[in-house]
Amino acid sequence: MVNEEISRTGYDWRRTIAWVDQNGNETERARLRGLLGRPWPDARIIRTLEARQNPDGGFPSDLVQGRLSSIDTTAQVLRWMRDLRMLDSLQAQRVVTFLFTAQRPDGSWDEPAGLLKFGPPPRLVPGDPRVQVFCTALAAYWLVLLGNRNDHAVSRALGYLRPRQAADGRFLGYLRTSWLAAAAFRLVEGPGTAPAVRAIDALAAVKAARWHAGALAGMLASLAEAGLSPDEPVVGQGLDRLRSLAEPDGCWSSEDGDFYQVDVTLRALRNLLIFGAVSPPAAPAVSQCAGQ
Repeated sequence: MVNEEISRTGYDWRRTIAWVDQNGNETERARLRGLLGRPWPDARIIRTLEARQNPDGGFPSDLVQGRLSSIDTTAQVLRWMRDLRMLDSLQAQRVVTFLFTAQRPDGSWDEPAGLLKFGPPPRLVPGDPRVQVFCTALAAYWLVLLGNRNDHAVSRALGYLRPRQAADGRFLGYLRTSWLAAAAFRLVEGPGTAPAVRAIDALAAVKAARWHAGALAGMLASLAEAGLSPDEPVVGQGLDRLRSLAEPDGCWSSEDGDFYQVDVTLRALRNLLIFGAVSPPAAPAVSQCAGQ
């Protein structure tokens, strides 16, 4: 079965495992083990995350100690926790408290204005309506995944997002907002809810050549959590595109630079595993590949 897949797509997940083992840091290697079935990370990894978490339960912008908690960075760490199988941990529950506290009166979230002095990238500038819609979709999505789909905070967030969907199905701002909002609406209101259907149709209409590995990994992960299968065109086409972007050594390039290459590679592998596009290896295969 594995050999058939390699010959058909040119992608061999065993090379990905070996590449992450060689190029990843301690946390990234722990995430790999979580993806391959390890139920809980080493205590050292947990202590590292605890040390980085702010007193309010969020994680500081760019994980720089002393900075205010960022919605985007906090979600990044939640992705790590998901790989590490830590979403039921005390650290994850503290994030829930942070998200509830950070919600604005109109039901939205935004990056804190105090981060402006650090020169955030345009996609994360506090006060920008596109950033507010993105942060709201992101926070709502994670609150739902962390078991709060019926909370009033989530319904307020969806109420904020609903009028910010354009006629073409996309939500205001960045493309990633659309897949996060689609997943949140689908998880809360069901697969037939109009905002999710329209957003998923809009994502399916994006030309394959426009999808980079990082964006594909983000979209596919959100749609997987929302219950879509590879039979859905947006997922099937996305998986085909993702496999085609794999490098010969098993990694994926990041549009944001080499620093994020291991992270994007782990996120890509997670999608291939969760959708059954590859099968996780037995333990002996891991050790053999890591030594090659």
